[in-house]
Amino acid sequence: MGVFMDNSLNDQTEKYFNCLSQKINESYKIANEARKKGLDPSNNVEVPLALTMAAKVVKLIASKYSQLDNELIINRIIELEKKYGALDNTVSFVIAEEIAKEKFCKFDTQLEAMDAGIRVGFAYTTLGVVSSPIEGYTELKTGKTKLGENYIKAFFSGPIRSAGTTATCVSVILIDYIRQLFGYVKYDPTEEECKRAVTELYDYHERITNLQYLPTENETYFLIKNCPIQITGDPTENREVSNHKNLSRIETDFIRGGFCLVVGEGLAQKAKKGLRILRSIQKNGLNINDWEWLEDYVELHEKREMGKTDDSPTYIKDLVAGRPVFGHPGKGFRFRYGRSRAAGFSAVSIHPATMAITNNFIAIGTQLKIEKPTKGCVVTSCDKIEGPIVKLKNGNVKKIKSYDEGKELYSNIEEIIYLGDILVPLGDVINRNAILICPGYVEEWWKLDLENKGYNITNEFDISFQEAVELSEKFNVSLYPNYIYYWTQINYEQFIGFIDWLNHSKVTNNKLIFPYNNSEKERFKVGKRALELLGIEHSISVENVILELNETNGLLINLGFPLNFIGEIHIDYVFKKKEELLLEGESEGEKILKIINEISKFHIKDKSGEFIGARMGRPEKAKMRKLTGSPNIIFPVGKEGGRLRSINESLEGGVINGEFPFNYCEKCAKETIYKSCENCGHETKSRYYCKLCNREVNDKCSFHQIGNSFKNKSIDINYYYDKAREKLGLLKNEMPVMIKGVRGTSSQNHDVENIVKGILRSKYNLCVNKDGTIRYDMTEIPLTHFRPKEIEVGVDKLKELGYIKDYKGNELVNENQILELKPHDILIPCNDESGDERGDDFLINVSKYIDDLLEKFYGLNRFFNIKDRTDLIGHLGVCMSPHNCAGVICRFIGFTKIQGLVASPYLHAAMRRDCDGDEAAMMLLLDVLINFSRKFLSTHRGATQDAPMVLNGKILAKEVDDQILDFELVNNYPLELYQLAENRNHSSKVDIETVKKRIAKLEDPYVNTGFTHDIENINQGAICSAYKILPSMKEKVKYQMMLCEKLRSVDHNDVARLIIERHFMKDLKGNLRKFTQQSFRCGKCNEIYRRVPLNGKCKVCNNPKLIFTISYGSIIKYLEPGLDLAKNYDVPVYIKQDLELTKKYIESIFGKDDEKQESIDKWF
Repeated sequence: MGVFMDNSLNDQTEKYFNCLSQKINESYKIANEARKKGLDPSNNVEVPLALTMAAKVVKLIASKYSQLDNELIINRIIELEKKYGALDNTVSFVIAEEIAKEKFCKFDTQLEAMDAGIRVGFAYTTLGVVSSPIEGYTELKTGKTKLGENYIKAFFSGPIRSAGTTATCVSVILIDYIRQLFGYVKYDPTEEECKRAVTELYDYHERITNLQYLPTENETYFLIKNCPIQITGDPTENREVSNHKNLSRIETDFIRGGFCLVVGEGLAQKAKKGLRILRSIQKNGLNINDWEWLEDYVELHEKREMGKTDDSPTYIKDLVAGRPVFGHPGKGFRFRYGRSRAAGFSAVSIHPATMAITNNFIAIGTQLKIEKPTKGCVVTSCDKIEGPIVKLKNGNVKKIKSYDEGKELYSNIEEIIYLGDILVPLGDVINRNAILICPGYVEEWWKLDLENKGYNITNEFDISFQEAVELSEKFNVSLYPNYIYYWTQINYEQFIGFIDWLNHSKVTNNKLIFPYNNSEKERFKVGKRALELLGIEHSISVENVILELNETNGLLINLGFPLNFIGEIHIDYVFKKKEELLLEGESEGEKILKIINEISKFHIKDKSGEFIGARMGRPEKAKMRKLTGSPNIIFPVGKEGGRLRSINESLEGGVINGEFPFNYCEKCAKETIYKSCENCGHETKSRYYCKLCNREVNDKCSFHQIGNSFKNKSIDINYYYDKAREKLGLLKNEMPVMIKGVRGTSSQNHDVENIVKGILRSKYNLCVNKDGTIRYDMTEIPLTHFRPKEIEVGVDKLKELGYIKDYKGNELVNENQILELKPHDILIPCNDESGDERGDDFLINVSKYIDDLLEKFYGLNRFFNIKDRTDLIGHLGVCMSPHNCAGVICRFIGFTKIQGLVASPYLHAAMRRDCDGDEAAMMLLLDVLINFSRKFLSTHRGATQDAPMVLNGKILAKEVDDQILDFELVNNYPLELYQLAENRNHSSKVDIETVKKRIAKLEDPYVNTGFTHDIENINQGAICSAYKILPSMKEKVKYQMMLCEKLRSVDHNDVARLIIERHFMKDLKGNLRKFTQQSFRCGKCNEIYRRVPLNGKCKVCNNPKLIFTISYGSIIKYLEPGLDLAKNYDVPVYIKQDLELTKKYIESIFGKDDEKQESIDKWF
């Protein structure tokens, strides 16, 4: 592997990449030696390595057009990047044009050359990491216009989804650009074809699955009428369109999923962005015509958006039972700008104590669906921000300072008044092209105000009251945030009630004492409520409400009293009536804050800012991937493997019937299923078979032109099993009790793995994926900096890995120093609370499996020799996102209790994912190189999705997902941000250092990445969501509603309505419908029947026990919880009526519980 040099990188970063390169070469060398033994479907490693995006793009499409595997094309892409800029869409269009014009290699036809060019251009647009360019965009054909001229038809299928909506939109423009170059005419759609498109989109949306965006009938008609090429595709569903069938220029009457995704989610949804990209390409000199209509469509689209009347936010509409709402719109978390060490790239942070007072429903890695500025995000912890404020059952109000304190107090909490802060990175707001959200007045803003006045402070989070007052007086800045309160969160009635109560209080022994005996509670309850909503800690004694020293000083200074005031309180201010007070455009809270500023000697800023609603999305995840049946090996066991698909069970019958490779060993003169003879070790030769003639043929059958290198036959499984056992040198009693295979294979030649691999995987409790690899799935979580003690690795070991200095440039000497995470490095999840496999145990087992495989199967030396988990440090793995077809090589450097793939934002971006709740898989590099084979992949469309067709050995910041370009590289935000946010300006007006600017300056983007908020330990807080631990849906909903009742920010009656309406009723009715359409299953051999055989027995095994595939229990599982919610909460009448009607319908089918027959013996 050659080393690609990047002049912008500093010496340490370049050294890191060189060391990584050496380790990668070492793994490739070992894997190639193993593959040369001839024991796998291919004698070479099947995963090429690419160091640049250009190489990834070319190698990906070379899997379809081998002549494209050409260094000239790679170099040309790099040249174009220098001319137009990396990731510029102009590069896609120019390289597509040059390949289509056959400048680098020849093709059989002009259409094939055009197709190859389009695929390469499309692959560049999608960074060369998804399978859309080879499986989402499927074919280019010509059609005939009404005048008999040729136009272009572009075929798409379901895997186009992995490209993303913007890239899908751009791909259509790219195809049309190539059309124009070669002189094909525009598509001339008929009225019927336009109407067919409208019908098909609505059928897909309503009968198959929701589109992200469903264009109106007018929008769809307009798009199809004006698009210069015909967008079409293969049928993906078993349903026909409901109208406009039998059209001569549309190949099928069945619904085309790819077509619907391209038109709905691509062209319609992203037209505005597509138009902006088109204009950019045209400015670079490319002549692209026939798209003037796109501006008219954008206007049509925007009119629709302006006319929307549904104000319900999406985040709360899609509520899932058991996953709580934390805030309705405008309530919930207090918004705060900042990026902790474990945030950014769509990840946010909250206080660990906030996790505790949500009863652990929020844990590190849990996905939140939020009101704004993003749609989804994962949560990490940060203890430098504001935690929750709660009211206890005894009436005390308390700020929760730690996770442990929150857990201890949870059962005693009556109300969660404030959830605490949500720390949102500015880069994410900029990336979403959003209006700035106004934050509350916080410590970092106060520090910037001081710096603006010429005074620097080292620790803004630890300021005494005396120091705060002195600094405010001296520099004329607002009072320190810890000593101001939520004045805008109370109404005027509460404010006047509070002032009344305050005028009956006094200061004694530096404590503010409010009267609150039994007779006074009713009179001063409004004042007490105001005190709670102001977020002021207080306690209740027998006859008083008491504020301690700091709260007393803070409140009195807010209200204009002198320092160290003692005695009875009297506020000398004339308060107007509410009607006289409120000016147009001002809320009650804003007016109250103005009054406080008139009373106080100090400037008091708004502590509240904006609050944003949120609900729980997916829980965090870290567990081994298991396919259906949890197979240990890609080896078909057919019906002989029984219900559990067990090779061991098939041994009893002695044979397995199925489709197996047709190989022949000339030395032994016998057939075999392996590429290398299991008897003599010599390489076997493929033979060919015609299934129609039922005979062996030379290459292809002369009659049927069929020649398959596999055939349906019976194999002696005991023979192959014993040969594998002998190879490993195991006695019969040493063999695993259960080796699980697959029901059947669907690859082109039905290649299988050697049973040795299944035995070893079973020995170490490992499951195989569809491509021969072993995977561990995790939630994606970012990390930019870490402390050695957090990742449980010693200083000396980290120095060996290249961590010589901390992030400030000091020599690494102790475990508390903060280090900057390198781009390919990840932490291994080790969580004991979830009940799933720990990441370190998983990797230890995989490494032992690989060592046994190398030694006993390939006859090579062991490689890992792992004794304990610390031996994993420094070894290499592969990270890969779903729908991708390119893996990113990673290095293990430590451990974490967090359930997630904790890695640099650059690594997440290299997988073309952000950290909004997505998952990614981790594999061991040697496992991928040795065991992955393209020959195991299905021939079905989309098989290359989630398969490592190419590996990225060097992350280049300019060649990853362009969202990373907005990632901010600072240690603090400018004062300008807060000033702009106060005026609700657009985020683009903030000038801040980002990855994009760093790249433009040719500076190293991997160092000095910065963070604005530290945390004591990234593992601090909940590490497993309660949602994962609670055993049943009934329990989940119970605790969800208990939490919602405590949260001031949540309308629990509305939550009950949403759970019933959005979740329970949909499932109840859906399962009822499925019950009427269900099939039946044999309880012994798993054979499926659409109808029960007449004799009532399984035709395969004669078993009389045939069972429903949809059971009564699965239908009614949500009925009782739904009825309970309707009974206990104030839900609309129509919801209750709907539940009752559904209950009666179920009873009409199954009968009432109290009407079911009983034995007569019971009564005697």
